[in-house]
Amino acid sequence: MLLGLHTYSFYLHGIGQAWADFKLPWPRQMSTFELFDKAVRLGLDGLHLDDGVLETLDGSYLKDVKAAAKEHGLYLEYNFSMDMGGMGIGIQHDLDEAIATAENLGADIVKVSMDLKRPRPVSGSRFHPEVMAQMKSFASQLKASAAKADTAGIRIAVENHCDSFSEEILWLLDRVNSPVVGACIDTVNALMVMEDPMQAIENLAPRAFTNHFRDDRIEFQRYGFKLTGAAVGEGDIDMKRAYEIIKTTSAMRRINIETEMEIPMDNMQQALRMENETIERSIRYCREILGIKKDQKERNKS
Repeated sequence: MLLGLHTYSFYLHGIGQAWADFKLPWPRQMSTFELFDKAVRLGLDGLHLDDGVLETLDGSYLKDVKAAAKEHGLYLEYNFSMDMGGMGIGIQHDLDEAIATAENLGADIVKVSMDLKRPRPVSGSRFHPEVMAQMKSFASQLKASAAKADTAGIRIAVENHCDSFSEEILWLLDRVNSPVVGACIDTVNALMVMEDPMQAIENLAPRAFTNHFRDDRIEFQRYGFKLTGAAVGEGDIDMKRAYEIIKTTSAMRRINIETEMEIPMDNMQQALRMENETIERSIRYCREILGIKKDQKERNKS
């Protein structure tokens, strides 16, 4: 099993997607190529790359990124968003263009989130007609693009982002019915639509090509609760069980750590240090507690 990092984890360094109207109060602190150097120092095997990492979508630059990743011995996966709900996530929103970007990068997976617009109550909107209309439209786009992805040697992974139930993802995959279109499991996101995360992981694992291996804490408050980020292994998701499900019921052989901490932003250096430390603790948990290491076959490929 290989261990990588979803590069959104460095969003305070300025290389994450602009999720939920987040605005970074300081300039970008890390270049794409500095990120690769850091990944090697952290002992990672690859990167699940946000489109926000890329400093341009120019083809010659993307090929330089591909060469740098190969030189560093890193696999690459490409992450973008369809932005169907109008949330303004990321910088690229066209599936065919994203496949071309991934091909130039040498990435073998394109992860797409639909970012659907859901009616309220969210918890009761599973397979709601308004949602199904959006998903049918996206299914048509997936069908139209599947052959192009296949020719490029790329698989498309649809995420259970904060906008979808796992059963809806399975419905979408059945409708598209292509061997190059599967799922991306986020181990926390089911909570956003009030679905049991373990059930979502179990549902999606057999059809998944990639993952966001993420943990959150549930903080109880007077008028309810809030989810707040945690290093992997320090939150309220059963990460040992999540890893066991992925390892035993899916064909995935990569784990992509994702972190997003609620960090005070009145001191840039302190914020960056805390972000780095969260990622480092997550890597240690995956390596030392879960035992995620390359097997001999994977070492021979490196």
